[in-house]
Amino acid sequence: MAHISWENGYIRNDDAALYYEVHQSTQTDSPLLLLLHGNYEDMHVFDGHIEGLLPYYTVIAVDTRGHGKSSRGERPLSYGLFAEDLFTLANKLHIGTFLVLGFSDGANTAMEFALLHQERLAAMILVGGNISPDGLQPMFRKSLRLQSAGARLTGLMKRDAHGRKELIELMLKQPNIDPERLKTITVPTLIINGAKDVVLDEHSAQIASTLPNARRIVIPNAGHFVMSDAPEEFDRLVIEFLLEED
Repeated sequence: MAHISWENGYIRNDDAALYYEVHQSTQTDSPLLLLLHGNYEDMHVFDGHIEGLLPYYTVIAVDTRGHGKSSRGERPLSYGLFAEDLFTLANKLHIGTFLVLGFSDGANTAMEFALLHQERLAAMILVGGNISPDGLQPMFRKSLRLQSAGARLTGLMKRDAHGRKELIELMLKQPNIDPERLKTITVPTLIINGAKDVVLDEHSAQIASTLPNARRIVIPNAGHFVMSDAPEEFDRLVIEFLLEED
């Protein structure tokens, strides 16, 4: 395994400082697993799941720019920019090949990263990801538009509302990945969705069928937040898949 500094800290990508935390495996020379959270969250969305991974993997959790302890910077937010940040972090920590688990926006970032740097990925898990805003349930998109309008009005008085509006708009306008480009990603991939996900079932199925080396599992009685809706089943699926692929 490449040498990295096993300490929590920050790395910079141009104008943003990106915060990460390292959870050292109990296994010597364990593979590296990077965790990417969703919109308007931070790395703590994975609390309760990391401990079960440590017998097998060293885990690095990252706060996306504009989230958690990471600064926003000045550049327009996009999943492509988040993927660039991930590439910079991996390089500055001297990480070669790694595994990635992305939830929601984190799954979208993982796909953007794979389109450019799949040689760095041993495998990826995509939880509730989408390749276009049309892949989201119509009622959910309507809710986002209402939230965006409310944040715009509130933003006249509160600075935080402007940031919230920006993140909502990110989901309404991005990602925009051509399905044909997904055919170039040969990384072993597990796609996980809840049966009541905000991502349309046919959309997730399309992603799974287009990626050449992917399989998909739908967890019954779970929504978008499958990690909290079905934590034991989620953890089991993740570990079983990763042990097959690392």
